Amino acid sequence: MFLMAPAPKTAGMIECRIVRECSGINKLYPTYMLESDSGVFLMCAKKQSQNKTSNYALSMSKADLVSKDCDAFVGKLRSNFLGLEFTAYGTGLNPKKIDSSMAQAHAIQLARQELVAVQYSRSVWGKKPRGPRKMTALLPRVQPSGERLVCRTLSPETEGLLPILKSGTAGNLIEVFQNKPPKWNETIGAFVLNFNKRVTQASVKNFQLTCAEDPDTVHLQFGRVGKDEFNMDFRYPFSPFQAFAICLSSFDYKLLCE
Repeated sequence: MFLMAPAPKTAGMIECRIVRECSGINKLYPTYMLESDSGVFLMCAKKQSQNKTSNYALSMSKADLVSKDCDAFVGKLRSNFLGLEFTAYGTGLNPKKIDSSMAQAHAIQLARQELVAVQYSRSVWGKKPRGPRKMTALLPRVQPSGERLVCRTLSPETEGLLPILKSGTAGNLIEVFQNKPPKWNETIGAFVLNFNKRVTQASVKNFQLTCAEDPDTVHLQFGRVGKDEFNMDFRYPFSPFQAFAICLSSFDYKLLCE
């Protein structure tokens, strides 16, 4: 499926936009629409109510943004309590809800995949962070065949994307991207990045992701162009779902990061 598959290498940068709807009853729990640059609807997400941490349901349907049982549901994004770590999952069950007496081979097939994770830097409590926030995005690695490694585990606290990164055992299992550090512009008195005219308004949410192996190539960029409109551009190895999930994490308020 196009939304979940890595973008083709030959496609170059795929230009999209995200429109936020947060008026009226949507003010506390906004809806986000992902469209191609020509206005073709791709998918949408809605922040869910009655959750202890930020939780977004992602769907291929504008009509059903809540039900996880409908065919249009493609996954969800969830944060930790402080809003510094986010993980996006595909369809399937939370490992904690799978019957522990079930054969492991069967249980693992029911478990949801981890498709992308994002980690934001933590600032010292009570002190306002200086400059732009820092972020790291993790993807299961795409193989030379074009297939992405599957991160599906019954022990996400030790074998999930973020624990793998923290343990230093990532090896060839995951790909790591970090936001490109902006440069200080004395003329305007602000940190700036070159978005090649795709971003027109300053925002703490704006970012560009690069990898250590190729720091000059931007693989995902996101930034504000209007009050509730943002451009999102991505290339291989990101899928539309992964790129959208990372951008949704940027919208969310971070208790120790802002």
